[in-house]
Amino acid sequence: MKLRNLIALASIAFLPITAGAATFIVPAAGTGPGANESRWQSELTLHNTASSAITAGLTFHDASGAQQGENVTVNARSTVSISDIVKTRFGREAATGAIEITVADAMADRLAITSRTFNSSASGQFGQDIPAVNANDAASAGDVIVLQAPSSATDARFNFGVYALTAATLRWDLVRADGTVATSLEQSYTAGTQQQFNQGIERLLGATEQDNDTLHASVTSGKVIAYGSAINNQSGDPTFVPGIRARADIRVNFVGVDVNEDGKVEIFDANHDGVLDQPMDVFTTMGYPNYFRVVVEGATSLELIDAPSDAHFIDSNTVQFAPSGALKGTTGVLKVRATVDGVTDVLTIPVNFR
Repeated sequence: MKLRNLIALASIAFLPITAGAATFIVPAAGTGPGANESRWQSELTLHNTASSAITAGLTFHDASGAQQGENVTVNARSTVSISDIVKTRFGREAATGAIEITVADAMADRLAITSRTFNSSASGQFGQDIPAVNANDAASAGDVIVLQAPSSATDARFNFGVYALTAATLRWDLVRADGTVATSLEQSYTAGTQQQFNQGIERLLGATEQDNDTLHASVTSGKVIAYGSAINNQSGDPTFVPGIRARADIRVNFVGVDVNEDGKVEIFDANHDGVLDQPMDVFTTMGYPNYFRVVVEGATSLELIDAPSDAHFIDSNTVQFAPSGALKGTTGVLKVRATVDGVTDVLTIPVNFR
């Protein structure tokens, strides 16, 4: 019996953070003028439920990269609010980005994080809460992030953005209310950067906004957090739109895996969701690599994602893998990026190490 491929074990750390630290991401924060004479700022509030002080690290990420700020200490059972944080802590006059908050692992469930971004106008303040996301909950290769645009494209404009925890590639699909895909665009993002696309359906995707548009952000590599914001054109009142992680039927035809290299598929993707219907066994016997074939109809390219050094394709669809004996008795997830006639999807193969 022969098999192998890339493993993305749950135990592999994807995040470039300090050992022993928990990381939270507020995916959007900003300061400065916006459309229709709006004026934006973000406030970050931290509450400590512990009986001792907590120190949190703050870093601002925009399209240019990371800017570290001074740590903030929250005393026992106390609250600290930082007004207009992008301006007051990071010295920006006009900027939009993500805020990274790091705390010791032991304190991760004792720090409550609240973020509010609001528009100040002559009519008062109109704002939205933007929740902090645990970095471990970011979407990864094979996930689809769903962003729902406004029900009325006339009454509201739609901004959306993405923070890349690691180097990542997304395929943006604009899905109309009737299910048709109006346009698609693939983009790559550098690790530790944030980009927001104001009125992105028009300015990024080159399409006209329609009522009940939906964006699908399909992650083909890396880890990301995506979000949206629907802003009423008359009042300037924003509504936060969370990115919802989902699975979608893939567009390439992933038949399955030929475990024995005998020309027959033994394990299938019968429901066409891009995930092998059952785990395949990979053996850890030293000196005897596993081999298997990934069968995708019409595949023009198959690539391992985040592959270990001892796993690689030896031809167009055959993988050789010689896993360490230390993995015996564990499970993993193997991911392959498949391209057929310019269409790319991520295939997921559960693995049992024997």
